[in-house]
Amino acid sequence: MKTIALFRRRPHLTRDQFREYYEGTHAPLAARHAPFKKYTRNHLVSPDEVGFDALTEFWRDTPVPGPSPVKSATQLDGDRFIDDHRLYASAEERLIAGAPREVEPGPVRRYALMLTRPPEIAEAAFITFVNNWALRLFAGNSLTRVTLDIVHPFPGGTFPADAIVSLWPNERFDDNSLGAAPAVIALAGIVTLEVYETPSAMLNAAQ
Repeated sequence: MKTIALFRRRPHLTRDQFREYYEGTHAPLAARHAPFKKYTRNHLVSPDEVGFDALTEFWRDTPVPGPSPVKSATQLDGDRFIDDHRLYASAEERLIAGAPREVEPGPVRRYALMLTRPPEIAEAAFITFVNNWALRLFAGNSLTRVTLDIVHPFPGGTFPADAIVSLWPNERFDDNSLGAAPAVIALAGIVTLEVYETPSAMLNAAQ
């Protein structure tokens, strides 16, 4: 089961300080204590303000537990540098084209196309439109892979996208070549990210 979280840094931190603490302190702590099967942090590069500083992905065999009056060590540490406004969603990741995802220690460049579904378009039709557009993006650009996340907010929550198409570029990729999205797809924004992943051996050692 995959979960996506959007985290914003606390106001007293710069983005570099947020990243440094996340990668140097919090991610190793989470790897030791949380039952993750895969764990990646996607740190914001641009644009400067999109409402979050990191898009975090983690995979578990069981659902993420609900709120508890007693916080874990990982949650307490997260409160040190992550703002209280946190958005969570379940996600179904699909490989659209290219090489499957492997462990990517980072930093690896990634472009996330944040897509919303117009209310008049059924979800199944929306996913078909997005899938076909993602295939065209792969065919027309210098990309290593294209993935699609179908996103559903946690109960009672919100999330700024119904789907995320991720483009994994090679060295010749030009992000100005993407062109406009089809009319039936609302492109909320294109976010440039740098991916860092905890090696699987460290996750295995933590369990």
